[in-house]
Amino acid sequence: MKLSSVFHKTPKGLDEISTRAHHLPSRMRAMLILVDGHRTGGELVALSSSISEGRTQLASLLAGGFVQTHAPDRRSAPNGPGHGTATAAANDDISLARSYAVRSLRELLGDEAGSLVAEIEQLRTIDELQQTLGRLRAALRTAPDQTRAQQFLDQIEMVLD
Repeated sequence: MKLSSVFHKTPKGLDEISTRAHHLPSRMRAMLILVDGHRTGGELVALSSSISEGRTQLASLLAGGFVQTHAPDRRSAPNGPGHGTATAAANDDISLARSYAVRSLRELLGDEAGSLVAEIEQLRTIDELQQTLGRLRAALRTAPDQTRAQQFLDQIEMVLD
């Protein structure tokens, strides 16, 4: 399973969403709901509570026939002249990563996250977020929960790859 691939629901997945006919566990069903035909596996895993759990859920959904993958280039293929689909996809990427980073920093650092959160909220590209990774690492060295801080860094790095 390539996490750079874009995932979409199959008819079986859509059936599960509407009828719960296959009785998926709640967390796996939640992952299925997140699959929207636009997000990559890396983005979906980053939205999960842990990287390993997210990978397992996504792999199970794929193996069970609830989701399928698209090649990564389908995501940025234009829908016609002047539609700017690639730009819209990039904006979605930074928006998801930015909101995840802001929420996580507030949880991990509390009031100490203020200036870094303000900086991240101003970012407009994935490259800009990539450039702040060093400051994120430095700030998270003071986080009380180093395990969660490392999980956050791992997930951000996965999204940035």
